[in-house]
Amino acid sequence: MESTAPSLLQIQPPTYGNLITILSIDGGGIRGIIPGTILAYLESQLQELDGEDARLADYFDLIAGTSTGGLVTAMLTAPDENNRPLFAAKDIKPFYLENCPNIFKQKRGMFASARKLFKAVTGPKYDGKYLHSIVREKLGEKRLHQTLTNIVIPTFDIKRLQPTIFSSYEVKTTPSLDARLSDICIGTSAAPTYLPAYYFKNQDKEGNVREFNLTDGGVAANNPALVAISEVTKQLFKQNPDFFPIKPMDFGRFLVISIGTGSPRIEQKYNAKMAAKWGVLGWLLNGGSTPLIDVFTQASQDMVDLHISVVFQALHSENNYLRIQDDTLSGTVSSVDTATKENLENLVKVGEGLLKKPVSRVNLDTGLSETVENGGTNEEALKKFAKLLSDERRLREIRSPASKPPTYGDLITILSIDGGGIRGIIPGTILAYLESQLQELDGEDARLADYFDVIAGTSTGGLVTAMLTAPDENNRPLFAAKDIKPFYLENCPKIFPQKRGLLASAQKLFKAVTGPKYDGKYLHSIVKEKLGEKRLNQTLTNIVIPTFDIKRLQPTIFSSYEVLLLLPLYLSPVKTTPSLDAPLSDICIGTSAAPTYLPAYFFKNQDKEGNVREFNLTDGGVAANNPALVAISEVTKQLFRQNPDFFPIKPMDFGRFLVISIGTGSPRMEQKYNAKMAAKWGILGWLLNDGSTPLIDVFTQASQDMVDVHISVVFQALHSENNYLRIQDDTLSGTVSSVDTATKENLENLVKVGEGLLKKSVSRVNLDTGLSEPVVNGGTNEEALKKFAKLLSDERRLRETRSPCIKGLK
Repeated sequence: MESTAPSLLQIQPPTYGNLITILSIDGGGIRGIIPGTILAYLESQLQELDGEDARLADYFDLIAGTSTGGLVTAMLTAPDENNRPLFAAKDIKPFYLENCPNIFKQKRGMFASARKLFKAVTGPKYDGKYLHSIVREKLGEKRLHQTLTNIVIPTFDIKRLQPTIFSSYEVKTTPSLDARLSDICIGTSAAPTYLPAYYFKNQDKEGNVREFNLTDGGVAANNPALVAISEVTKQLFKQNPDFFPIKPMDFGRFLVISIGTGSPRIEQKYNAKMAAKWGVLGWLLNGGSTPLIDVFTQASQDMVDLHISVVFQALHSENNYLRIQDDTLSGTVSSVDTATKENLENLVKVGEGLLKKPVSRVNLDTGLSETVENGGTNEEALKKFAKLLSDERRLREIRSPASKPPTYGDLITILSIDGGGIRGIIPGTILAYLESQLQELDGEDARLADYFDVIAGTSTGGLVTAMLTAPDENNRPLFAAKDIKPFYLENCPKIFPQKRGLLASAQKLFKAVTGPKYDGKYLHSIVKEKLGEKRLNQTLTNIVIPTFDIKRLQPTIFSSYEVLLLLPLYLSPVKTTPSLDAPLSDICIGTSAAPTYLPAYFFKNQDKEGNVREFNLTDGGVAANNPALVAISEVTKQLFRQNPDFFPIKPMDFGRFLVISIGTGSPRMEQKYNAKMAAKWGILGWLLNDGSTPLIDVFTQASQDMVDVHISVVFQALHSENNYLRIQDDTLSGTVSSVDTATKENLENLVKVGEGLLKKSVSRVNLDTGLSEPVVNGGTNEEALKKFAKLLSDERRLRETRSPCIKGLK
């Protein structure tokens, strides 16, 4: 085994090429030397094209292997000290020749057959000790996530009675699968009756321990090609950007080489008359073979070949699928464990002979593999595939950032602010800190609107959004972020006046039952005073403010993108909605009209052509209390419309988004409601309970949590979780959890909540539990905001160097 210099880069993702390339290697014990011989030839052809450092892992997006094929897979993809494959393909054959006799020791002498029979009946035929030691010696402590390309190795968990698929694609979402390659290989090779089932534990980085009770992967998928295709297809359904723009069912873009380990099908060594007489022992031992295992593995691998052949032939892409298999094995070469020197050398000859045989393909009518007319030999087919693989690799290198990077720092920056009544003072406090960090970097005139392509806000967050983006007489933001807190401290007590005295509770109850709790007059007047006649199209950066139209029973999203969209002439015209270009004051009053708290809001808006539209609005929290996903969707619509402001970012390129989402706190940890209480509530109970409104709490909490989960799934799936910061305090209790207790004391306590939240650890949704958990070594929210401020500042500076007149992406 030779070490190679790291002269080749790892394969670039399929998004930069035309194909998805897959290599699959069947299980079959010592017969793994057959695919070893085939693969050595394929790698030699790649080396002729691209130099002696070329290795199979440099060309395949995914290599899958079962049992002995799993071991070959790990050998071809595990990194050495130079981060190149541990084994070249030509090293597989000598490895098998040297080690198989020690793994499958052959007993000799007069009583050898009797000893074999006794051993097979009372326990596994081989103890597996040498296999375990040699695999651990070669693969060391390397884990699944470290392989040089994606791999898939099937096993079967005898305790769970279900397949366990070790897949590179799953280790991020299921970290317990990130096991040592040695453990995975021993598990996938634990063939029933031949080698002992394999037990091990694996501990992930968070300390969670999972037990594995594994038997041979051939029980589940002796031919793992279909498992490999399924793993890739899952990534396509998940919209993994590595595969953009390939669609989930676009199998015509797959290039698959599937290498078998041979079979004794033509020998026809079993028949129904024989099998009719077998009991348990007969099915497990017959003339040195194991009929039951042969039947299951042969059926499994043939069905996979049939399924794949059907798909590729149906798509007229049969030339993109090459199955190399020898069904003519007989005698000892058909054995999976007769590891004599002579038999191993004969298996090498089988592999060499298979290269000279004609290409075969499944006849969909008979289900049998037949020679392809004018298809040439397997050797010739591998030459063609080597050329395709080399061309694909070169194409990706030309298109990819590794060789020609796109303009650095081309991000889409989004700020989102939740709804929550007086608790809007919490994000006000957080945003003041963020803006102060930007001012440290870029001067005291820096404002949030200068750095975000979109600011989205719901209800109280909508009001904050308008305050931060509406222009003053100098065309600068009307409010700095530091002005939000004093605005809330001064005006909230007048928007939500607190009744006092002996009859205060009775008056509140009567008011809540007969109409909205507050009349909204002061809110309307102060908003109109501050925002004046300014309209949606005038904001200093794009904004998105959700509301809900009670008459239409549908959300109405006030989005800058929908009122003013200028596209070049070469693009198809996009219909905008000028009726949405309403006064910011009307939008803010509408998004804040919380059911039971403030009256629904009616207004009319006339566009420039004289068309009048009526709006009947209630609080935006009904539709999206956390508006981050709405903001992302609005931007994504622009990407689909090919808005040149976003070129060259693609519609599903979520890895280019930078999102800060600020919550207004929640009383989740207080657990102030429970099923026993709720089971007794009628309408009044759901709307009024000890000063709270359970029905509204339930809907808004569910809405904002689901948004956080959805966004977290996308960013974590794209390994871009550090581009998404959600700051939220779920530990509110008592009056600070109220959305309207606007006493001086409570408002000041809410400021303290915001200040305390800055010192808390960064949290992130655990996709398994759906709960927000502190990020290990993630630092505090304050530290995270400092980092984000630097990213925002760098992005702004970059844009200024590109454009003589930067206006964000509006």
